Amino acid sequence: MEETPVCYPGAVEQARLLARGATTAAELLAMTEHRLNSSRHVFTDVDLTAARRSAEEADRRLAGGESGGLLGLPLAVEDSLPRSAFDALVAAGAVVIGRTSGAELHRNPSPGVPATALDPKVSGTAVAVATGVVAAVLARRAPGAGGVPAGGAGVVGFETSGGHGVVARTVADVAHVVRAIGWAAEPANRPLRIGVSLRGLAMSSRTRPPMRRAVEDVAALLSLHVGEVVDHDPHLASESRLLLAPHLAAGPRELDLLDRFLPRPFRGICRSMRAAERVMVNHMFAGVDVLVTPGHTGPAETMSLPGGVLVRNGATSPFSPLWRVSGYPAVSVCADTDADGNPLPVTLIAVPRAEGQLLGVAEIIEEGRGAHRRP
Repeated sequence: MEETPVCYPGAVEQARLLARGATTAAELLAMTEHRLNSSRHVFTDVDLTAARRSAEEADRRLAGGESGGLLGLPLAVEDSLPRSAFDALVAAGAVVIGRTSGAELHRNPSPGVPATALDPKVSGTAVAVATGVVAAVLARRAPGAGGVPAGGAGVVGFETSGGHGVVARTVADVAHVVRAIGWAAEPANRPLRIGVSLRGLAMSSRTRPPMRRAVEDVAALLSLHVGEVVDHDPHLASESRLLLAPHLAAGPRELDLLDRFLPRPFRGICRSMRAAERVMVNHMFAGVDVLVTPGHTGPAETMSLPGGVLVRNGATSPFSPLWRVSGYPAVSVCADTDADGNPLPVTLIAVPRAEGQLLGVAEIIEEGRGAHRRP
């Protein structure tokens, strides 16, 4: 199969190529190995021997008439997930090459981000997908829990209300993986009410003009396709509280570990705070099915100074607690780019069991961006 150096085929296109015999699982794995040479640092574990065996088995099944799903696709699992996630992909016929690093220690590979940029960093998972090493990765906190959400790295991050996540190249690729694994994501069968917020939970947050324009453009686009789009900032302001708990970046395993080291009278305090904040965040979603927020406050601003450059980092994320604390399904997608080519991501959060609606809204945004870029 001829390799396209700029736009690598994602999960959907790879599945189509395999189904019509235009490539084989072994050929896809060979390309993965080639790209892995320059991206090995974003993986914490690689097992190409097992991957080659999986590719051979996939090609035998494809030759026997099987196709579709994840059969023969080169995928990976983030190192934050248990072995069961790895086994689920193998059972679905995927060629799993190893585990990606969930740590946000790697340079953002998106076009427009300077090669010399040291901060903020992105996860190895985002790099593995953005550079085409694998078609998708099962990941924890796939929308991005740090300074740069998935959309800011040029990929799509999706997480269900149960905590399962996928990072892939497009919304369609995410939906393909979700369906193949059997996660619930039924499309909406009714008009949706979309809320839009530019303020986040931090009282001091100030969304910069490029990011603000991107969100406003998204709101205008969605108003043409969904039932209703409303300004949700006043409602968020009335419910907002300061979120200072140390669990904002922690999950159940981290909280269990923390409880072991806290003095006995304080054990469980983080879980109690999380429960209280979840109730508060739930109130913020009153009257809307999906909430649209900036992925971060905006791209970094630079100022030339004698002897160097001052970088004012804009990729802080006062919006991420909305989905991290609530446990609601969320997706991060690139909505636009600024004048310098920096990706401008938006984060969408939906009410529980609305994963299908969430992906549908994200697809509208992605298609709208693609149509805008076409000559």
